[in-house]
Amino acid sequence: MLSSLTRVSRFSGLLLFLLGSIPSVFAQHTLEFVQDGVSNSYKPPVPKGPTSIPQTLSFFFNRNGNTDDGIYFQKPEKELTLTFSFDDQTYVNIPQHVTGLTFGAASGASSTHVRQVPVVNSNYYFTDTTRSIFTAHPNGPVGRGVNLYANPGVQIFLSAKPLITAKAPTSDTSRYYYGKLRLQFSRPVNNPVLSFVGLGATTNFSDKRLGFATELELVSPDLTLTKISGNREMVINDAQTKILHDKSPITGNCGGGAACGSVLVKGSNITTLVFGVYLRADGGPGVWGTDKVTNSGDMWHITVTLPAQ
Repeated sequence: MLSSLTRVSRFSGLLLFLLGSIPSVFAQHTLEFVQDGVSNSYKPPVPKGPTSIPQTLSFFFNRNGNTDDGIYFQKPEKELTLTFSFDDQTYVNIPQHVTGLTFGAASGASSTHVRQVPVVNSNYYFTDTTRSIFTAHPNGPVGRGVNLYANPGVQIFLSAKPLITAKAPTSDTSRYYYGKLRLQFSRPVNNPVLSFVGLGATTNFSDKRLGFATELELVSPDLTLTKISGNREMVINDAQTKILHDKSPITGNCGGGAACGSVLVKGSNITTLVFGVYLRADGGPGVWGTDKVTNSGDMWHITVTLPAQ
């Protein structure tokens, strides 16, 4: 017969073995974007848009970056960069906006001109106080790891000017193709996480509002999307290939009206991700803009994180 001490020792050993076989979500490293003057994903100075020129950022290693208990950025052992670019643009030669899809722009400089902003920045206009919207690592913990102060994003703008000019319909089924967003990694990666901030905007003329939001469709074959975290406005379709807005009215605030969250692209040896980019209206009583106010559009950010690899 085993003594009580022997049984306890064997049980403790078995428990330690089982715990050792379970990866802890509280000690997983990540690769992230950072722009703090010391570690810079985008080599300074960061230019302002609007521009449709491709933008390349470098990843930095962050120890325990999935929780952000500490932020310790350093160069990874194996360099990794990501280039964002636009292809197949529908709207070109737009006055003042250059093209329909641009980096580094936002509404508001004047009634006809967009505002020039850095192509990469952390001006998200949102604080994730609930720690539930953005997630850095595929294994979680949910709502942790993306630091909106430390992790910059690429700022993208969809100009509504061509829709104003065309007097395009604004029903809640009106959806307009703008082109493709291409993400090109410098080496193959596994399971990247894309975090989107602020998919949505609104105009207000004579107290009549129109909301509209960017929606994206993954066209890269043999890959699927999984929503890790986010607000209720962001949804993934059943085929797991589309990032959609699922609420009306649409606004530009992550706290209520804009689609925001983190999406896992599930797959291995990924070098390229290509998304079709669309702008969809919510059917409100307002308009895209007027002949005198043509600077409207949807401004949003994308930042990318990866499990260390």
